[in-house]
Amino acid sequence: MNSPFLYEEYATAETFFGRKAELEKIFSITQTSNNLLMYSLRRFGKSSLMKEYMRQDKESICIYVDIFEITSEKDFANLLLKAIASAQDGSVTQTLNKLSKMFTRATFEVLFDATSGKTKIAPKIKDVAFEDAIEDIFNALFTMSLKKKIVLIIDEFQQVSQIKNVKIDAILRKYMQIKKDISYIFLGSKRHTLTELFRYKAPLYEMATHFELSCINNDDYIQYIQKYLNISDDFILYIINKAKCETKLIQHISHILYTIYKKKEITKKFIDDALREVVLSKDVSYSMIYDNLSLNKKKAFKILSTQKDFYTKETLDRFNISKQALLSAFNALYKDELIDKNETWFIPDRTLELWGMSKFSDS
Repeated sequence: MNSPFLYEEYATAETFFGRKAELEKIFSITQTSNNLLMYSLRRFGKSSLMKEYMRQDKESICIYVDIFEITSEKDFANLLLKAIASAQDGSVTQTLNKLSKMFTRATFEVLFDATSGKTKIAPKIKDVAFEDAIEDIFNALFTMSLKKKIVLIIDEFQQVSQIKNVKIDAILRKYMQIKKDISYIFLGSKRHTLTELFRYKAPLYEMATHFELSCINNDDYIQYIQKYLNISDDFILYIINKAKCETKLIQHISHILYTIYKKKEITKKFIDDALREVVLSKDVSYSMIYDNLSLNKKKAFKILSTQKDFYTKETLDRFNISKQALLSAFNALYKDELIDKNETWFIPDRTLELWGMSKFSDS
């Protein structure tokens, strides 16, 4: 069989496990057409959780859009339009007729996909102002909601803060305040940026229930992993600890163990070897990122990877950097989205952190 530990794609219905309480939370919000803001670090399984919710929700039209790569308000509008088109039931002809009636400021083209051998609908916003395009999109959503409950899921929502010439959050609030049978779910991985969009006096203040996604329950990990591997509870907890609860990394390690050692009893050495393989597989890409950093950014990254106390005289002298220069470098790395901050600075990508630890621990 294929590996039951997916780490480069969304979990399927067969490979999804745990998160029972979280699914109940989402259903409790959407069943009353309320809104949810869910945040966690990346690679913690937010998107897979939402895909599972969409599979289970048979009463709603679920529309999912990932806006991680948007660079303009036009990108945002086009992705929303494509997501709405993809959520329609029926044949291509039926869908095309339905969309043409709902939208006045968009065009729809039927294309043939040579790879899949299927036809698909390619929507495109006409050359109109962003506010007009959004009005068209929400009018379509309102029309759809007359027949069935709508759940609109916007992943990596913090990206709207990067669009400076249009206040996307303020425009969304205007339509969210129009009471329809629609739930809005906002997902994000940069907690500080995301919560700023919902802070006091911000347009989206009190427009959604806040919910931080934590680790999958240890017992759920144990139950699922032991279905496929001969491994003790303690060693599963060891994997979880080494991965700092990062779902993707736990899955990647488990995938390697399953691929190589599924017929053997898993030992600590096997786990450590698998973890080294994961880190080594990232060496070229991480080295390229590191090599392109300025000197002070490199020093800051080394300090963050290898030191517990960043600002002691011993650390600053060892890396030949002043506290002010280090703080400036941390802020620059934060803008580059390589590091993050809560109570303190940290590297949110656990594999990148482990790479830095292995690369610079003797610095």
